Amino acid sequence: MDKTSLLASAQRQMNRAMSAWCTSDNDMAVLHGGIGTEHLLKALLAARHPSLLVDGRDFNSLLHATGQSTYAASPETKVKTIGALDAFKRVATLITMPVKERDVDPLLTARNGVAHLGTHDDAITHDALVIAVTLADAVLTDLQENIPTFWGPWADSRLDLEQMQRDAQIAAEQALKKVGVETADVPQMENWEDGLLEPMAEDFRSMSLQAAQIAVAVKVRCAKKLYRVLYYGKTPEEIAKADIVEPQADRSEYGECLYRSAKCPVCGTDGDVQASMVNQPKRPKKGRRSRQRKEFPDYFDCYTCGLELDNRYELEVLGMAEPSQDGWFAY
Repeated sequence: MDKTSLLASAQRQMNRAMSAWCTSDNDMAVLHGGIGTEHLLKALLAARHPSLLVDGRDFNSLLHATGQSTYAASPETKVKTIGALDAFKRVATLITMPVKERDVDPLLTARNGVAHLGTHDDAITHDALVIAVTLADAVLTDLQENIPTFWGPWADSRLDLEQMQRDAQIAAEQALKKVGVETADVPQMENWEDGLLEPMAEDFRSMSLQAAQIAVAVKVRCAKKLYRVLYYGKTPEEIAKADIVEPQADRSEYGECLYRSAKCPVCGTDGDVQASMVNQPKRPKKGRRSRQRKEFPDYFDCYTCGLELDNRYELEVLGMAEPSQDGWFAY
């Protein structure tokens, strides 16, 4: 509940939002943009006093926020804080905000739609991110934070999101041409003979590996820029000390998954690979069909440079996953 950790989290979230926007991943753009905005608003409140973050109806939370944790009946990890809208309302009483409460609705509606329903209205993505950028700059100004440093690679382009998206796509396509990446490199799924793999083959065909390559090119480029901004001139020891590891989250809502540590291909630090666990029918040489358990890696997150890979195709582009002999991805 301190300003420093909330600012660091907000910076990572905003970087992911801009990166997602550049690859037209609108769901992730508004999700991370909404989270980043909430953390920035709470950073301003925490700078005034941590008690401004908590739900006043929960006395244990107030005890933690006021430095009286020894009297609290529940741990600090269970502190109840206010939501994004209430955070905006509280901040609006402390500083002059550039937008009204009604103007924040597109951003919060889109963020909540993705978080709770898995979807949002794509048509409001641009307007939602404009609000996120506007609020972020206002909060950073009040906190006397360096705005270009916070935005890193997005410092010059954040005020023209449409041009940012066009520039990122052009840069990614040029990078792909430079290294000679062609659509012909897509694995030939027709060679897979087991009819049991047809659903997965259809899923693979529905994704364009070329689109994943473009997305990865943009994400890697931005992660490298952000890493240079944050850690230029620092020793490995200083980087390790400065790196803020996100708290363990409740992942039960995502189903049965494994989380393994993996080296980030951009900065070399340890990131988090999520692998879904799936029971897949297996045809043995003799006897009846049995089932075998497979790991299906589909997400990577680096807390240091902000690189975020959102599906197994993006993992495959960077060599963090590959089709195994039986058609499943392994890392």
